[in-house]
Amino acid sequence: MKKILTLTSVLFIANICFGQNPDFIYTSTCFGSQTTLVGSSSLMDADVQLWQWDIDGNGTYDYSGKTIVYLFISNDTISVTLKVIPIVGSVDSITKNVIIDPLPNVNFHVDNLCAFKNATYYNQSTIASGSINQFLWDFNNDGITDENSNDTINYICGPAQSYVTRLTCVSDKECSAFATKTTEVFPQPTASFSVSNACIDDSTLFTNTSNISSPDFFLWDFGDDEASADVSPKHKYSVSGNYIVTLIASTTNGCRDTSDIVNVAINPTPDIFITSQNNDTIINNGGEQIMLFGNGAGNYLWWNGSQNQGVQVFNGGVYWVIGTTPNGCQGTDSITIYQGTQEELSLVSNILTPNGDGFNDYLKFNNIETYYCCELEVYNLWNVRVYWEDHCYRNDWGCTLGNGMILPEGPYYYIIKTDQLTFKGNINILTK
Repeated sequence: MKKILTLTSVLFIANICFGQNPDFIYTSTCFGSQTTLVGSSSLMDADVQLWQWDIDGNGTYDYSGKTIVYLFISNDTISVTLKVIPIVGSVDSITKNVIIDPLPNVNFHVDNLCAFKNATYYNQSTIASGSINQFLWDFNNDGITDENSNDTINYICGPAQSYVTRLTCVSDKECSAFATKTTEVFPQPTASFSVSNACIDDSTLFTNTSNISSPDFFLWDFGDDEASADVSPKHKYSVSGNYIVTLIASTTNGCRDTSDIVNVAINPTPDIFITSQNNDTIINNGGEQIMLFGNGAGNYLWWNGSQNQGVQVFNGGVYWVIGTTPNGCQGTDSITIYQGTQEELSLVSNILTPNGDGFNDYLKFNNIETYYCCELEVYNLWNVRVYWEDHCYRNDWGCTLGNGMILPEGPYYYIIKTDQLTFKGNINILTK
């Protein structure tokens, strides 16, 4: 009996002299989740009277129990104290920091969303400490992750309608949070147009056939450094050739499309000209006729409605024709036919006095009106040409040089050519 009492005394003294070695562990440290705190001691649980917890470090023990579950209201480092009160012996305690890891603050942005087009989603999430390691994108909020490769991704949109997009971010401490946004996918325009090959200097009509809702603007590139923002513009090209034309159609929501490239052929104006039979331009009296021919086109329309290449004329006058090429371009020409008999050209006077008195001021020829066109050249005694009219001379040379100055007095000679004949002669210019 004496031995038993002695052993009990030793055990009692051990409990008094040695501490309880309190400690605790905790789990689930993400903000917003309940944290489980589990106490421990060198004593057997049966020897512990009370486990007390000071959760917020204010000296007040608010909770008791070896294991407690607590929801911390801040993501921070929290000072937590566990006090162990044994049945026999001294009270012991331990204070440790409980780290509550922050949740990601999830946010994202997306550019214009257009049906069946690529869109870029930009992560804008932040976290107070640590880092975000995973970005889980669910573009239609169906619970299935569509992308997890990066924080900024490209995604092909579906049909035009409203979608709920969800981004879940996971931190390096496995803390996760998500955000959802309603995104609107807008209709995608289809840019297209029609145009017919045209002729130079004509207004070419570009017909807009785009499929577009809520149009914002159109931008045409005509391929000649010219542009237009009209819906269906007209454009005039100044040089013939092939031009690459494109159209950009854009909506008010930022969706845009560029048309296929269209090559537009701008054809030159045809060189239409009239020739006459045997190059005659005078119809003599007495029932003669002249055959006129159109040249330079495939189809012709004469002044009298004839669509033949050649027509007959029986009287003097001005006759015209419109020629149309196979590509639809048109040109025109006219010819003057004179009525009467061509007679020999003769001088009205070989003495010219260009003093403005109305007499012999100009070099004039009799019967010149019976010729279609005459070419006139005038030379001085040193064979220097002082005047030349290579088209149609009409008795209108007033003894002047090209600069308008009156020629010096003296003898000169002329050469005048018709379509068939050439006449030569001498003249004298008197200025006093």
